[in-house]
Amino acid sequence: MDGELFRERFAAARALRDRFIPPDTTGYRAVNSEGDLSPGVVLDVYGGAAVLELVTEGAEKMEADFLEAAQEVFGPRRIVARRSGREGRDARPGARPKASPEPDLAAFVENGLSFFADLSAGQKTGFYLDQRENRRRLRALAAGRRVLNLFSYSGGFSVAALAGGASRAVDVDASGPALAMAREHRRLAGFPAPESDFVQEDVFEDLRRRVEDAESWDIVVCDPPAFARKRGDLDRAARGYKDVNRLAMRLVVRDGWLLTCSCSGLVTADLFQKIVFSASLEAGRSFAIAARQGAGPDHPVSLDCPEGEYLKGLWLAASPSGR
Repeated sequence: MDGELFRERFAAARALRDRFIPPDTTGYRAVNSEGDLSPGVVLDVYGGAAVLELVTEGAEKMEADFLEAAQEVFGPRRIVARRSGREGRDARPGARPKASPEPDLAAFVENGLSFFADLSAGQKTGFYLDQRENRRRLRALAAGRRVLNLFSYSGGFSVAALAGGASRAVDVDASGPALAMAREHRRLAGFPAPESDFVQEDVFEDLRRRVEDAESWDIVVCDPPAFARKRGDLDRAARGYKDVNRLAMRLVVRDGWLLTCSCSGLVTADLFQKIVFSASLEAGRSFAIAARQGAGPDHPVSLDCPEGEYLKGLWLAASPSGR
């Protein structure tokens, strides 16, 4: 392996993106590890900036070659390298670094909407690029509807919903810094950001309170962090997914929508659907799967590594009967 090999593979990755990324989007996954024949390497582009994430020790040792290839093929004005191999192996995925620097923000556009990514300390590489297609679908459904965005992080779903004409969108997340970013995203998009639309609380506790208060919402988005990071977590993760979906389902109005997601690679699509079905039985609600949506085409999955298809999204239409 040498720099020429990496340049060839990065060039092939760029050619694939050039076919699929629309002109109104400047934030996308440029290199997707095994899906682009570059195991251990992720490159995300945010406008004129990029984040190179090295997720194995082997990739870390070749950082200089990857940086050179990324610069030559994609030409960002600057690249931030993040290492989650040796340094991050014992850390909780998605956690902010222990010594988080001040936010290093890069502006970009997704489906015509303006956002920014925290390149140095944000979750993932600064933004959840893998949910772009689900945000597009939500925008198309949101006109006149009230949206509850659970595990909201920086509020991307809410901005998409408001851009589609939602009457209200509420972000719920345990992280104060994430909600601060969500407020800024709304202001950047030109939408009001009343404090009542940002709830800093444990999502499970918040959901239980809303169920007790008999709240109802037209659309509920449930996109939790990975509950299963190793095989020993699967039973606990299944209980967590069932609990959060059972509660969320009870908030959805008749003819409403629930977008429920799992980014736990160890939770297969079949298992996730069974968990959600079990949740619907306990909630006493009936839903139909209207669509399945994972990551977009900028997250290709190698046939040799199906584990790369980690994101599962179910668009559930609530029964008009209320059952």
